[in-house]
Amino acid sequence: MNISVLNENTAGKRGFLAEHGLSVLIFHEGRKLLFDTGQTDVFLHNAEKMGETLSDLDGIILSHGHFDHCGGMEYLAKQHALPAVYVRKAAFFNKQAVNDDKKTYRIIGIPWKQELLRGAEVLTEDKQEIFPGVWVLGNVPYTVPFEKKPGIFFIDRNGEKEPDYMEDEQLLVIDTEKGLCVFAGCCHAGIINCLFYVRKSFPDRPIYSVLAGMHLSAAGDDRIDKTIEALQEWNIPLLMPVHCTGIYGIGKMKAALKEQCRTLETGVMVEL
Repeated sequence: MNISVLNENTAGKRGFLAEHGLSVLIFHEGRKLLFDTGQTDVFLHNAEKMGETLSDLDGIILSHGHFDHCGGMEYLAKQHALPAVYVRKAAFFNKQAVNDDKKTYRIIGIPWKQELLRGAEVLTEDKQEIFPGVWVLGNVPYTVPFEKKPGIFFIDRNGEKEPDYMEDEQLLVIDTEKGLCVFAGCCHAGIINCLFYVRKSFPDRPIYSVLAGMHLSAAGDDRIDKTIEALQEWNIPLLMPVHCTGIYGIGKMKAALKEQCRTLETGVMVEL
Protein backbone atom coordinates (compact mmCIF):
# COMPACT_ATOMS: atom_id res chain seq x y z
CA MET A 1 0.00 0.00 0.00
CA ASN A 2 1.17 3.51 -0.86
CA ILE A 3 -0.32 6.66 0.62
CA SER A 4 0.07 10.17 -0.77
CA VAL A 5 -0.96 13.04 1.50
CA LEU A 6 -2.59 15.52 -0.88
CA ASN A 7 -3.65 17.83 1.91
CA GLU A 8 -3.20 18.07 5.64
CA ASN A 9 -3.12 21.11 7.89
CA THR A 10 0.61 21.58 7.42
CA ALA A 11 3.07 21.72 4.53
CA GLY A 12 6.84 21.87 4.65
CA LYS A 13 7.97 21.35 1.07
CA ARG A 14 8.53 24.05 -1.52
CA GLY A 15 5.55 24.73 -3.75
CA PHE A 16 3.02 22.74 -1.72
CA LEU A 17 -0.09 24.34 -0.24
CA ALA A 18 -1.96 23.39 2.91
CA GLU A 19 -5.32 24.24 4.41
CA HIS A 20 -7.38 23.06 7.37
CA GLY A 21 -8.67 19.77 6.01
CA LEU A 22 -7.65 16.35 4.82
CA SER A 23 -7.20 14.53 1.53
CA VAL A 24 -5.31 11.27 1.08
CA LEU A 25 -4.68 9.20 -2.04
CA ILE A 26 -4.38 5.46 -1.41
CA PHE A 27 -2.92 2.86 -3.79
CA HIS A 28 -3.68 -0.74 -2.87
CA GLU A 29 -3.69 -3.90 -4.97
CA GLY A 30 -4.13 -2.06 -8.25
CA ARG A 31 -6.84 0.29 -6.97
CA LYS A 32 -6.62 4.03 -6.50
CA LEU A 33 -8.87 5.47 -3.80
CA LEU A 34 -9.29 9.09 -2.73
CA PHE A 35 -10.15 9.60 0.92
CA ASP A 36 -11.62 13.10 1.39
CA THR A 37 -10.94 16.23 -0.67
CA GLY A 38 -10.12 19.06 1.75
CA GLN A 39 -11.85 22.44 1.50
CA THR A 40 -10.91 23.74 -1.95
CA ASP A 41 -8.74 22.86 -4.94
CA VAL A 42 -5.58 22.72 -2.81
CA PHE A 43 -5.49 18.92 -3.04
CA LEU A 44 -5.58 19.15 -6.85
CA HIS A 45 -2.62 21.53 -6.87
CA ASN A 46 -0.66 19.23 -4.60
CA ALA A 47 -1.58 16.12 -6.58
CA GLU A 48 -0.09 17.75 -9.67
CA LYS A 49 3.05 18.66 -7.72
CA MET A 50 3.39 15.02 -6.67
CA GLY A 51 2.82 13.74 -10.21
CA GLU A 52 -0.46 12.09 -9.25
CA THR A 53 -3.42 11.99 -11.63
CA LEU A 54 -6.99 11.86 -10.33
CA SER A 55 -8.70 11.09 -13.62
CA ASP A 56 -8.55 7.33 -13.08
CA LEU A 57 -9.82 6.94 -9.52
CA ASP A 58 -11.57 3.70 -8.64
CA GLY A 59 -13.56 5.36 -5.86
CA ILE A 60 -13.88 8.34 -3.53
CA ILE A 61 -14.67 7.94 0.16
CA LEU A 62 -16.04 10.99 1.98
CA SER A 63 -15.48 10.53 5.69
CA HIS A 64 -18.27 12.88 6.82
CA GLY A 65 -20.29 15.88 5.77
CA HIS A 66 -18.07 18.79 6.85
CA PHE A 67 -16.67 21.45 4.52
CA ASP A 68 -13.01 20.68 5.28
CA HIS A 69 -13.37 17.10 4.04
CA CYS A 70 -15.85 17.46 1.18
CA GLY A 71 -15.42 20.98 -0.20
CA GLY A 72 -12.88 19.98 -2.82
CA MET A 73 -15.36 17.70 -4.59
CA GLU A 74 -16.76 20.75 -6.36
CA TYR A 75 -13.38 21.41 -8.00
CA LEU A 76 -12.70 17.77 -8.83
CA ALA A 77 -16.10 17.40 -10.53
CA LYS A 78 -15.24 20.28 -12.88
CA GLN A 79 -12.12 18.52 -14.11
CA HIS A 80 -12.93 14.82 -14.20
CA ALA A 81 -15.78 12.36 -14.49
CA LEU A 82 -16.51 11.07 -11.03
CA PRO A 83 -16.14 7.43 -10.00
CA ALA A 84 -18.38 5.97 -7.30
CA VAL A 85 -18.49 8.32 -4.31
CA TYR A 86 -19.06 6.45 -1.04
CA VAL A 87 -20.84 8.66 1.46
CA ARG A 88 -23.47 8.31 4.15
CA LYS A 89 -26.92 9.81 3.69
CA ALA A 90 -26.67 11.95 6.83
CA ALA A 91 -23.61 13.72 5.41
CA PHE A 92 -25.96 15.88 3.32
CA PHE A 93 -27.91 17.24 6.30
CA ASN A 94 -27.73 20.95 7.11
CA LYS A 95 -24.84 20.80 9.57
CA GLN A 96 -24.02 23.69 11.88
CA ALA A 97 -21.85 24.41 14.91
CA VAL A 98 -22.69 26.69 17.79
CA ASN A 99 -20.39 29.68 18.28
CA ASP A 100 -18.67 30.60 21.52
CA ASP A 101 -21.56 32.89 22.47
CA LYS A 102 -23.83 29.79 22.60
CA LYS A 103 -26.48 31.79 20.74
CA THR A 104 -25.41 31.95 17.11
CA TYR A 105 -24.43 29.22 14.68
CA ARG A 106 -22.09 28.81 11.72
CA ILE A 107 -22.60 26.52 8.74
CA ILE A 108 -20.01 23.73 8.58
CA GLY A 109 -21.66 21.27 6.20
CA ILE A 110 -21.00 20.31 2.60
CA PRO A 111 -20.85 23.54 0.53
CA TRP A 112 -22.37 21.98 -2.61
CA LYS A 113 -25.62 20.25 -3.52
CA GLN A 114 -25.93 16.49 -3.78
CA GLU A 115 -26.76 16.91 -7.48
CA LEU A 116 -23.07 17.74 -8.05
CA LEU A 117 -22.32 14.02 -7.86
CA ARG A 118 -24.59 13.34 -10.85
CA GLY A 119 -25.75 10.01 -9.50
CA ALA A 120 -22.25 8.78 -8.64
CA GLU A 121 -23.01 8.68 -4.91
CA VAL A 122 -23.28 5.32 -3.17
CA LEU A 123 -25.08 5.81 0.14
CA THR A 124 -23.27 3.48 2.48
CA GLU A 125 -24.48 1.31 5.35
CA ASP A 126 -23.05 0.95 8.85
CA LYS A 127 -20.73 -1.77 7.57
CA GLN A 128 -20.21 -2.22 3.86
CA GLU A 129 -17.54 -3.84 1.71
CA ILE A 130 -16.97 -1.53 -1.24
CA PHE A 131 -14.15 -3.57 -2.82
CA PRO A 132 -12.75 -6.96 -1.81
CA GLY A 133 -11.06 -6.39 1.53
CA VAL A 134 -11.99 -2.68 1.56
CA TRP A 135 -14.70 -1.63 3.99
CA VAL A 136 -16.43 1.45 5.32
CA LEU A 137 -17.77 1.55 8.88
CA GLY A 138 -20.29 4.22 9.87
CA ASN A 139 -22.33 5.23 12.91
CA VAL A 140 -19.50 4.76 15.42
CA PRO A 141 -20.94 3.90 18.86
CA TYR A 142 -19.94 5.87 21.97
CA THR A 143 -18.63 3.38 24.52
CA VAL A 144 -15.48 4.93 26.04
CA PRO A 145 -16.26 7.03 29.16
CA PHE A 146 -13.83 9.89 28.43
CA GLU A 147 -14.95 10.25 24.81
CA LYS A 148 -18.29 12.01 25.09
CA LYS A 149 -20.81 12.88 22.41
CA PRO A 150 -19.98 16.30 20.92
CA GLY A 151 -22.08 19.16 22.23
CA ILE A 152 -21.31 21.83 19.64
CA PHE A 153 -22.70 20.22 16.47
CA PHE A 154 -26.29 20.54 15.32
CA ILE A 155 -28.51 19.70 12.38
CA ASP A 156 -30.84 22.47 11.30
CA ARG A 157 -34.26 21.25 10.18
CA ASN A 158 -36.30 24.23 9.01
CA GLY A 159 -34.99 26.40 11.82
CA GLU A 160 -35.20 23.72 14.49
CA LYS A 161 -31.85 22.59 15.91
CA GLU A 162 -31.21 19.01 16.93
CA PRO A 163 -27.93 17.56 18.24
CA ASP A 164 -25.62 16.09 15.63
CA TYR A 165 -23.69 13.14 17.04
CA MET A 166 -21.96 12.57 13.70
CA GLU A 167 -23.79 9.42 12.67
CA ASP A 168 -22.55 10.16 9.15
CA GLU A 169 -18.86 9.77 9.95
CA GLN A 170 -17.40 6.64 8.43
CA LEU A 171 -14.04 4.91 8.72
CA LEU A 172 -12.18 3.35 5.81
CA VAL A 173 -10.72 -0.05 6.71
CA ILE A 174 -8.43 -1.96 4.35
CA ASP A 175 -7.45 -5.52 5.15
CA THR A 176 -3.81 -6.29 4.31
CA GLU A 177 -1.30 -9.05 5.01
CA LYS A 178 0.03 -7.11 8.01
CA GLY A 179 -3.43 -6.39 9.40
CA LEU A 180 -6.08 -3.70 9.13
CA CYS A 181 -5.15 -0.24 7.89
CA VAL A 182 -7.64 2.28 9.28
CA PHE A 183 -8.31 5.77 7.89
CA ALA A 184 -10.46 8.31 9.77
CA GLY A 185 -11.28 11.89 8.87
CA CYS A 186 -11.92 13.45 12.27
CA CYS A 187 -12.93 10.79 14.82
CA HIS A 188 -15.67 12.99 16.24
CA ALA A 189 -16.75 9.99 18.32
CA GLY A 190 -13.18 9.69 19.59
CA ILE A 191 -10.28 7.66 18.24
CA ILE A 192 -10.58 5.00 20.95
CA ASN A 193 -14.31 4.56 20.27
CA CYS A 194 -13.37 4.15 16.60
CA LEU A 195 -10.78 1.50 17.39
CA PHE A 196 -13.21 -0.49 19.53
CA TYR A 197 -15.71 -0.35 16.67
CA VAL A 198 -13.10 -1.69 14.25
CA ARG A 199 -12.23 -4.49 16.66
CA LYS A 200 -15.89 -5.40 17.11
CA SER A 201 -16.42 -5.38 13.34
CA PHE A 202 -13.29 -7.45 12.60
CA PRO A 203 -12.65 -9.47 15.79
CA ASP A 204 -10.15 -11.84 14.18
CA ARG A 205 -7.92 -9.22 12.53
CA PRO A 206 -5.20 -7.10 14.18
CA ILE A 207 -4.93 -3.37 13.50
CA TYR A 208 -1.64 -2.55 11.80
CA SER A 209 -1.92 1.18 11.06
CA VAL A 210 -4.14 4.17 11.77
CA LEU A 211 -4.08 7.44 9.83
CA ALA A 212 -6.56 9.79 11.43
CA GLY A 213 -7.60 13.22 12.38
CA MET A 214 -8.36 12.67 16.07
CA HIS A 215 -10.23 15.88 16.93
CA LEU A 216 -7.99 16.84 19.84
CA SER A 217 -6.94 20.34 18.76
CA ALA A 218 -9.30 21.95 21.28
CA ALA A 219 -8.92 19.25 23.94
CA GLY A 220 -7.24 19.76 27.28
CA ASP A 221 -4.30 17.82 28.66
CA ASP A 222 -6.52 15.37 30.54
CA ARG A 223 -8.33 14.21 27.40
CA ILE A 224 -5.13 14.08 25.35
CA ASP A 225 -3.26 12.16 28.05
CA LYS A 226 -6.08 9.62 28.43
CA THR A 227 -6.11 9.15 24.66
CA ILE A 228 -2.35 8.56 24.58
CA GLU A 229 -2.53 6.11 27.48
CA ALA A 230 -5.25 4.18 25.68
CA LEU A 231 -3.27 4.16 22.43
CA GLN A 232 -0.27 2.78 24.31
CA GLU A 233 -2.45 -0.10 25.50
CA TRP A 234 -3.61 -0.80 21.96
CA ASN A 235 0.05 -1.05 20.87
CA ILE A 236 -0.70 -0.38 17.20
CA PRO A 237 2.52 -0.65 15.16
CA LEU A 238 1.98 2.56 13.17
CA LEU A 239 -0.02 5.65 14.15
CA MET A 240 -0.22 8.68 11.86
CA PRO A 241 -2.10 11.54 13.57
CA VAL A 242 -3.04 14.38 11.23
CA HIS A 243 -5.34 17.36 10.70
CA CYS A 244 -7.60 18.09 13.69
CA THR A 245 -5.44 16.11 16.11
CA GLY A 246 -3.69 19.45 16.51
CA ILE A 247 0.01 20.27 16.71
CA TYR A 248 0.06 20.04 20.51
CA GLY A 249 -1.67 16.67 20.56
CA ILE A 250 0.53 15.30 17.77
CA GLY A 251 3.62 16.47 19.64
CA LYS A 252 2.57 14.74 22.84
CA MET A 253 1.77 11.55 20.94
CA LYS A 254 5.15 11.56 19.23
CA ALA A 255 6.95 12.12 22.52
CA ALA A 256 5.08 9.26 24.20
CA LEU A 257 4.82 6.72 21.37
CA LYS A 258 8.14 7.50 19.68
CA GLU A 259 8.76 5.30 16.61
CA GLN A 260 5.20 3.98 16.68
CA CYS A 261 3.99 7.49 15.81
CA ARG A 262 4.83 8.96 12.43
CA THR A 263 4.17 12.63 11.76
CA LEU A 264 2.93 13.57 8.30
CA GLU A 265 2.46 16.72 6.29
CA THR A 266 1.16 17.68 2.87
CA GLY A 267 3.27 16.24 0.09
CA VAL A 268 4.53 13.20 1.99
CA MET A 269 4.31 9.72 0.49
CA VAL A 270 4.18 6.66 2.78
CA GLU A 271 4.81 3.07 1.79
CA LEU A 272 3.38 0.45 4.12
